[in-house]
Amino acid sequence: MHVRVRALLSAIVPLLILPAVAAAQGAAVKVAYVDTRELLDKAPGRTDADAQWKKEAQGMQDQVTRMQDSLQAMITAYQKQEPTLTAPQRETRQKSIGDKEQEYQTRTQALDLQAQQRQAQLLQPIIEQIKVALEDMRKEEGLTMILDVGSQGNPIVAIDKNLNITDKVLVKLRAMPVPQVAKPAAPATQPAAKPPTAAPAGPVSAPAGAAKPKVPPVS
Repeated sequence: MHVRVRALLSAIVPLLILPAVAAAQGAAVKVAYVDTRELLDKAPGRTDADAQWKKEAQGMQDQVTRMQDSLQAMITAYQKQEPTLTAPQRETRQKSIGDKEQEYQTRTQALDLQAQQRQAQLLQPIIEQIKVALEDMRKEEGLTMILDVGSQGNPIVAIDKNLNITDKVLVKLRAMPVPQVAKPAAPATQPAAKPPTAAPAGPVSAPAGAAKPKVPPVS
C-alpha cells in the first residue's frame, strides 16, 4: 500500500507544472519546490482518514482470519480421519477442501483490492485540497512552476533549500476546511467461487498458498 500512496502523490504536482511551463515560454522562470510526502502526512484530515482506513481494514482482516480458521479446521479433521476413510470418501473430502481453498483465495484477493481502493478513496479529498493549495501558492508567489522532491522517480539531486515552500503550503492547507472522511461504500458482495478444480491426488497437509490478504498499515 505504501507504493499505492506514492502513486497517488505522483499525480499532485505535474498538473501544476505543465500548464505553468507552457505559459512561461520566453518569460523569466521562477521556481520553488515542495515535498508532497510531508504535505500528505501533515495535511488536515489525514489522521482521520488513516483511522477510518485502519478500522475498515481490520474488519477485512477479521474476515480472512475466520475463513483461514475454517479451512484449517477442515484440513485438520480430514487428517485425523483419513486412515479410516475409504478411497471414495477421501476423494470427496479432498474435493471439498479444494473447493473451500478456492473460495478462500478468491475472497482474499477481492478484499485486498477493496482495501487498496478504499485507501485511495479516503486520501483523494486530501490530495485534491493539496492541489488547490499548491496552485493558489504558485499564483500568490508568482511562480512559474513548483517541483516535487518527494515524487517517485524524482530526478533532482541538489537544490537550494531556500526554494522550499512546503511549510507555506502547510499553513495554507491548515487554513482551509478539513476534508470530510468519505463514507464507506455498501459492503461488497462476496464473489462466486471459481469452478472447482480437480481433487488433490495425495493427502492434504495444509492449504496451499493460504495466506492473509495484503492489508498493510497506511504509510
